Amino acid sequence: MIRSEQWNNRIKAAALGIGLALTALTIRHWYGTFMYGYPPCNDCRSDFPGFYAAARLVWEKPSALYDYAPQLAIQKAIDNRIGDSILPFAYPPITALVLMPLGWLSFRAAFVGMTLVNISLLLLILRLLVKKLELGRDQTAWLSLTAFCSFGVHSVLLQGQTSLLVFFCLTAFMISARDKKEVTAGLSAGLNFIKPQLLAVPFVVLAFQRFWRGLIIAGLVVTGLALLSAVLVGTRGSGEYIGLLKFYSTTPSGFGSYPEKMHNLRALVQYWVPFHVALYVWLALVVVIGLLTVWMNTLRNQDAQASAVLWIGNFLAMMLITPHLYSHDLVLLLIPSALVLKLAGSSIPWFVSAALISLSALPILPLVLDDGVPSPLPIFLLSGYCICVYLMRNFSQSAGSERVSLHPSSFEAE
Repeated sequence: MIRSEQWNNRIKAAALGIGLALTALTIRHWYGTFMYGYPPCNDCRSDFPGFYAAARLVWEKPSALYDYAPQLAIQKAIDNRIGDSILPFAYPPITALVLMPLGWLSFRAAFVGMTLVNISLLLLILRLLVKKLELGRDQTAWLSLTAFCSFGVHSVLLQGQTSLLVFFCLTAFMISARDKKEVTAGLSAGLNFIKPQLLAVPFVVLAFQRFWRGLIIAGLVVTGLALLSAVLVGTRGSGEYIGLLKFYSTTPSGFGSYPEKMHNLRALVQYWVPFHVALYVWLALVVVIGLLTVWMNTLRNQDAQASAVLWIGNFLAMMLITPHLYSHDLVLLLIPSALVLKLAGSSIPWFVSAALISLSALPILPLVLDDGVPSPLPIFLLSGYCICVYLMRNFSQSAGSERVSLHPSSFEAE
C-alpha cells in the first residue's frame, strides 16, 4: 500500500508537469487567436473563426449559412493568411442558432465569451460527476488532474470549440438514465442533435433499456430541431448542408475533414486500409460495435459495478463509431475516467491513475512525431471497449450468483 502511494505521488508530480506545459501552450495559442485571429504556428488556424462566421450569418442571412463565399469573407477578415482556404461550418443550423449571440459581438469579445462559457461548463460537469457518482476526495483529486492533463480540454479552450456543450448534454443524459429519469434523459439525448453523429448510442440506450417515454421525447426533440433547422436555412441551405455531409462521407480528407488527425475507428481503418474499401471495413466494424452495444444495454438486474462498466462501454462505443472525433472531442473521456475512478474505490491504485493520465495526454503524440503517424488512442479505446464487453458477459453469466469484485486492488500485489 505504501509503495502504491509513493508511485501515486510521482504520477501526480508528472501530471502537474504535463498540465502546466499544456496550460502554457494553451495560453500562448489562445492569446495569438485573440490578438491576431490565428495561433502562433505555421500552417495552423483556430476553429473559432468558423463558428463566429456561422453566428454572424445565422443572424444576418440564415439562408447563406452554408454558402462558402460569405463564410470565407468573414473568416478572411479575421485571418488574412488563409487566402481562399475555408473552414466550413459543418454543424446543423440549430447549432449556429445556439451560437448566434456571439455574432452580436466583436471577434475578440466573442472569443473571450466562448472561453468563459467553456470554463464554466467544464467546472459544472466536473461538479456534477463528483456529486452524482459520489466520488471521494482522492477520486475527485485524480479526476481534476485528469481534466488538467486532458489534451481534449485544452484543445476546446484554445480552439473555441463547442465540445463542452455537447459533453454537458451527454453528462446530463448519463446521469438521468442512471437515475431512471426518463423525461430528462430523453430531453438531454435529443439536444445532442447539435452534434448529430453522437446521437446513435443515446438512442440505443433509451430503446434497449426500455425507456419508452424517454425515447419518444428524444425523437420529438430531434424532429423538432431538424424542422427548425430546415425552416431556418430554407431549401437551398438544407441542400448545401446535405451536400457538405455527402462530401465528407465520400472523400478521403480535406475541406475541414482530416481523418488522419482523428482518434476514432475511422482514422484507424483509413490509415491501414486503402480508401476505396476503407468505408466498407469501417461500416462493418461500426455494425459489430453497434450490435455489441445493443446487447450490453439489454442486460437486466445490473448492480453498481455492472452499471459503471456498461456506461464506460457506451461512451467508448460512441467515440469509436462517430465519423468525426478530433482532439477537442476527447473531453468525452472524462466520463469513462470518472467511472473508472468510481470502480477503483476510495484508494486509487497507481496503475489506474497512471493509465488515466497517460490516456489524457496521449493525443499529443502524433503532434510531436511525423504527420503520417496515426493516433494510437483508437487502439486503447477499442481495447477498453472489448474489456467492457467481456466484463458485461461475465456479469450476465454470474447473474444470481456471487459477483466477482472489480476493485483494482484485487489484482495489485501488496
